[in-house]
Amino acid sequence: MKKILTILAVMAVFVASFAAKAQDRTCKTDSICGREIVKSAMKYLGSPYRSGHMSPKSGFDCSGFTTFIFSKQNISLPRSSRSQYSALRGDSQVKDRRDLKAGDLVFFSGSRASKSNVGHVGIVTSVDESGNFKFIHSSCSQGVTVSSSQEAYYAKRYIGACRVVDGE
Repeated sequence: MKKILTILAVMAVFVASFAAKAQDRTCKTDSICGREIVKSAMKYLGSPYRSGHMSPKSGFDCSGFTTFIFSKQNISLPRSSRSQYSALRGDSQVKDRRDLKAGDLVFFSGSRASKSNVGHVGIVTSVDESGNFKFIHSSCSQGVTVSSSQEAYYAKRYIGACRVVDGE
């Protein structure tokens, strides 16, 4: 009987150890998700802008681009920038720009929208200690490009940010 209990105890320790290692692997995978999203997005730099599209061959509009990139990580996003913001704000909202991480979504008013209406979305690629960030997005004039939050056009249109994945 003692032999059976000893074997069961050793097996329990082994299984617990394996489960902890599996959890560590998951955490490490989650922690690179934001960077993986950015890495995936950067492959499409220079792709053309095309309203209503979300394909490398035909082009992307801004929300089509974010929807496409996140879908490559098996993450489903609503199709429009306004719907993405509505679905994610709340618990997922990043209130302080200094807390932004690679892979976060940033939202702006559109060129014809009021300051309170979301009309544009991009993916954070990097952020400095002051909360200034760079983001990849599909713009009407340049297609898929990287821009800075310090550019006057985007600085005055920034609305907010949301975190889709936990890790940077």
